[in-house]
Amino acid sequence: MDVLDRRLYKGASEIDEVFGVVSSIVFGPNFDWNISSSAEDKMVMKITGCPLLDEASRKGRDLEELSETCQAYCRSAVENLNPKCTQIYTRKMCSGDGYCENVISIRG
Repeated sequence: MDVLDRRLYKGASEIDEVFGVVSSIVFGPNFDWNISSSAEDKMVMKITGCPLLDEASRKGRDLEELSETCQAYCRSAVENLNPKCTQIYTRKMCSGDGYCENVISIRG
């Protein structure tokens, strides 16, 4: 049995911990989000403040490219921090939504 098989899953608190680490690394201290729903196997976050989006907009960067890069990086970071988890954005400020909706869940 390898280390991942022996590791105990702690539920939604573990998902929150994983996202907290990822968001601190990727977005920095001005990142603003809250948990809009939570269960043992899934957590949904509403992201209302994104320093990367603010900076990209200020510099006239391609926001769709930023969106694709952000999503790929976040998914990779979450899945590498905990291979039992996966991540997807269902709403994106870079694509014109009023907020980002980020769903981190346990693979089923």
